[in-house]
Amino acid sequence: MPKKHVRKVARIPAHQAQFNLLFLDDDINYAHSLKQVIEARLPATVTIAESLEETTKLLQEDSSQFFIGISSVLSIDSAAFEKIDLLGRFNLSVIAIVNHYEDEMRDQLIKRHVIDYVVKSSNFDDTHYICDLIWRVYKNSKIKVLVADDSIVSRFVIARELALQKFQVIQATNGEEALKALKEQPDIKMVLVDQQMPLLDGTAFVTKARELYPKDQLLIIGLSTSIDPRLSVKFLKAGANDFIAKPFNYEILLCRINQNLDMLDAVDLAKELSNTDFLSGLYNRRYFFEQGSKTLKNLIKGEALTVMMIDIDFFKKVNDLYGHDVGDEVIKDIASLLKTHFPNDIVARIGGEEFAVMSKSPQYLTSAENIEVFRQNVANQKIKVKKHILQYTCSIGVCNVVGDDLDEMLAKADRNLYMAKRAGRNQVYGKFSNT
Repeated sequence: MPKKHVRKVARIPAHQAQFNLLFLDDDINYAHSLKQVIEARLPATVTIAESLEETTKLLQEDSSQFFIGISSVLSIDSAAFEKIDLLGRFNLSVIAIVNHYEDEMRDQLIKRHVIDYVVKSSNFDDTHYICDLIWRVYKNSKIKVLVADDSIVSRFVIARELALQKFQVIQATNGEEALKALKEQPDIKMVLVDQQMPLLDGTAFVTKARELYPKDQLLIIGLSTSIDPRLSVKFLKAGANDFIAKPFNYEILLCRINQNLDMLDAVDLAKELSNTDFLSGLYNRRYFFEQGSKTLKNLIKGEALTVMMIDIDFFKKVNDLYGHDVGDEVIKDIASLLKTHFPNDIVARIGGEEFAVMSKSPQYLTSAENIEVFRQNVANQKIKVKKHILQYTCSIGVCNVVGDDLDEMLAKADRNLYMAKRAGRNQVYGKFSNT
């Protein structure tokens, strides 16, 4: 069986995402209330436009500045949809806000450039749903979806509806082509695959895809027009996450996709929490040993591998003099510096004031210069906690000789850390070929 690829599907940190929304509405009080909630909960800026003329001017100036639009549709008549149609003409996906649900209203909205519609609530419960929907769509924009179907019409319809939800859509005309796309683009997160395809049918594709990626790394949803009730079972037993019978409407597709993605997000979050140290935000000891051991095991002969042990100097004095809450701030501070300075390496809090870094960079075979830069950055750092201005230093032990196991390399790095402490602290100790 082929080796499973290990893929990291990272959550998008809220503080790193920035996007703009356009809210076209003549109910100014409601618009400002919703703007306040959205901007408080999401990293978004909401621009309110009160008229079609104002909206047209904004979109003509630069429609690409807006991620999606929001607008209300209060009644079923031709004028009520002018706002939705205007946003659609500039290829802006829309969240529609309606006063109440009715079939005709829903049908008219689905025909247009509408992601979803929300029924306005007097107690503002709708605002939470709108925020969740916006964030889901934002996350969608980072997700690649593969649509595998030999029907041109079916592929076009599904791809159009996925694009409306801001997914990055890739298309394949048969199972073999889909499998090739999956291997060439390992960051594909979801596949919608039809059963009736040449070369490799849907369930056969699922079986082969599962040899590459497990369910918690790749979502697969089977599709088929077959009336055979056993087909859904075949898909699920082959390893699909879900199955949708054709024909289906846009809302069914939207709900099922979002449910599966939300479930995958929950799994990713659980993994992240189990692998992360709560205080520092770095990886924890267990994750470091698991991933470090895998890295060492999969190392190709001749490849570099370096392990560093880092310890905050006189940390007990910080706790004794200023209290453990101040000590916690020092832990957070050095953790931030570590993440910034070693962005491509495995960085973990091993325990207390002790940290570890594992790097495959060959630079550490010959030089300690980059490690010295980090040590100096720590020594120069001043942090303000309550009324105190603190400075602290760290000592670093380095092992850049590949050992038989991770414990052996960590033991050498720990001995070198002891030598750095013994030499007076605030030092890097290790053997480098240029020294």
